[in-house]
Amino acid sequence: MLLYIHHYRKEVTIIILKERTPPLLIEGLESALRRLSPNHPAIPKIQARLSSIKAGFGGEEELDRVLRDYNFPANTWILNDLSLSSRTLFQIDTLLLTPEFAVICEVKNISGELTVKENPPQLLRVADDGTITGFISPLAQVENTCSLFKDWLLSQQIDIPVYGCVVLAYAKQRITIPPTHIPILFPRLVPNYVRSLHADSPKLTSNELRQLTTSLINAHRDYLPDSICSIFDITTDSIKKGVACPSCEQIGMRKRGKGWFCTSCGTRSNDAHIQAIRDWFMLFNKPLTNTCCRSFLGVKNPRTALNLMTTMELTANGNNRGRTYTLKLNKRRQKHT
Repeated sequence: MLLYIHHYRKEVTIIILKERTPPLLIEGLESALRRLSPNHPAIPKIQARLSSIKAGFGGEEELDRVLRDYNFPANTWILNDLSLSSRTLFQIDTLLLTPEFAVICEVKNISGELTVKENPPQLLRVADDGTITGFISPLAQVENTCSLFKDWLLSQQIDIPVYGCVVLAYAKQRITIPPTHIPILFPRLVPNYVRSLHADSPKLTSNELRQLTTSLINAHRDYLPDSICSIFDITTDSIKKGVACPSCEQIGMRKRGKGWFCTSCGTRSNDAHIQAIRDWFMLFNKPLTNTCCRSFLGVKNPRTALNLMTTMELTANGNNRGRTYTLKLNKRRQKHT
C-alpha cells in the first residue's frame, strides 16, 4: 500500500511516498518455526535467518524515524524498499529525491567487530564468540546500486547526480574501513549529509520531480521470496497441519459453527484459518486445491473449505474439480480476531 504522508514545517514539505513494510520473508520464516518440530535440523538456520532479517528491518526503521522528524531545507521525497530493474534487478533501502539530486542509503545493522576489505570487496564480521562470517561489502553494494539507478534514470531521460552512503543503524556498531569516498554514517548524520549536497541548482521542476516519483512507484515490483520449504530443503511431511491459535499459537483449532475454537486455551476466532492458508502459500508456494485446503486446515466438508477460501482474496483458476487457488502474498492480512 502506498501512503502519502505530508509533514509541513516552516513551509517545507517532506513527502514519504512509499512507506516501509516488514519483509514478507519474516512471515514465511515464522510460519516454518510454528509448524516444524523443535528438533528439526532446519530450525537453527531458520532462526538465524529470521534474526538477521529482523535486525536489518529494525535498522531501516531507525533511519526512518530520523528522516521523518527532520526539517529538510527543500522539498524531499522519500521512497523505501524500492525494487527496480536496470541491467539487472536491484533493491534500494531508502531513496531521497530532491529537485537537485538523489541519495541512496544502504542500511546495515550487523553486530560484532566489522572490517571492510577492498580486495576482494568483502565485509567480515567477528562475533563475540570468535566466529567469522563474510558478507558483501556495503561499499561495493552501494556503488553498484548507484550505478544501476543512474542507468534506470537515463532510461527515463533523467540526468541528475546520484549519491550513495552506507548507514550503520546504531552508534554501538564497530567498523574498520579502508579509505573511501563513500560516507559511512549513523542515522542522525544522514540529514546533515543531505543538506551538505544542496547547491541551489535544481535539475528538475516540481512537476518533473512528481512525475519521476510516479514512474518509480509504477516501476517497483514487490520482492516475493521462494517457498520456505525449497529454501531450507524441508519435506512436506515435516510441516504440521492445522489452524494455529492466535493467542497461544498451538496448532489444532477445531471448526465450530462459523469460527474456530482452541482446545488448549479456549480462544475463539472467526478468521484464524486466514493465517493458516497464508502459511500454506509461504511454505509451499504452489496452487491450493479444495482437497489440500481440507487436509491442511483439518476440515472434512468441501463446501466448508470453499467458504473458508472465499473469505480471502484468492484467485481461482480452472473449473469444478480441477479448480486451484493462488494468493498474492504481498497483500498483507489483518490481525486475527
